Amino acid sequence: MMALFEETAVSHCDVTGWDVFRLRAEGLGWILLEGGFEMDRYPRYGEEFSIETWMSGARLFYGLRGFEVRGGDGAAIGRAWSLWTFYDLARRRPTPVLGDILAAWRPDPSASPSRRAPRAGGEAPELPAIADPSGLGPSIEVRPLDIDTNGHVNNVRYLEWAVGAVPAAVRDGYSLRSVEGRYIHEIKEGQRVLPASFPLQAEGDARAFGLGVYDAEAGTAAAVASSRWARR
Repeated sequence: MMALFEETAVSHCDVTGWDVFRLRAEGLGWILLEGGFEMDRYPRYGEEFSIETWMSGARLFYGLRGFEVRGGDGAAIGRAWSLWTFYDLARRRPTPVLGDILAAWRPDPSASPSRRAPRAGGEAPELPAIADPSGLGPSIEVRPLDIDTNGHVNNVRYLEWAVGAVPAAVRDGYSLRSVEGRYIHEIKEGQRVLPASFPLQAEGDARAFGLGVYDAEAGTAAAVASSRWARR
């Protein structure tokens, strides 16, 4: 679903006249800072479904984006949110959102983009730096296909790596229902990362895990998240 949310956001850029290729040519881009999703259920095999997105708020360098997933019967089955910064790639710093983009997306002027209160996924945990990475298993080298148009690891790849660190028994017997996460620092091609998962407290038969992707050399977390899982 993360990949579909991302593709929907990219398509929404097209209506502004500033698609990702034009943005890149001008040295600009959108950088995801944090976000999350919550699924009541996933689309079934062969089911037609839709994803709607909108810019719910924007101010200075930041934009808050919402998503809704609707099943074949039109009922909402999932939702997501994301906080982004508009970025000058050459100067490596935020820059004000272009007027053309704001005019096309027409965000609510009264809505201030900021951190949203955590929902069912819970607050993304503060994961400690690791002095000895040997206990986390083998590291992964970042490949060219892991890199996005902004020159660092694609947002979806972080989640794929981290979910892969959740115990196999949970991944096989449970369904990922919600995630809340944030990005801390960039990872680039050629670096090595260490995905990790840590059990969190959960209610009833559910399972919950803190997720992290560590810079293998520095031992610091590059991205963190909390996740909630329900039995299939």
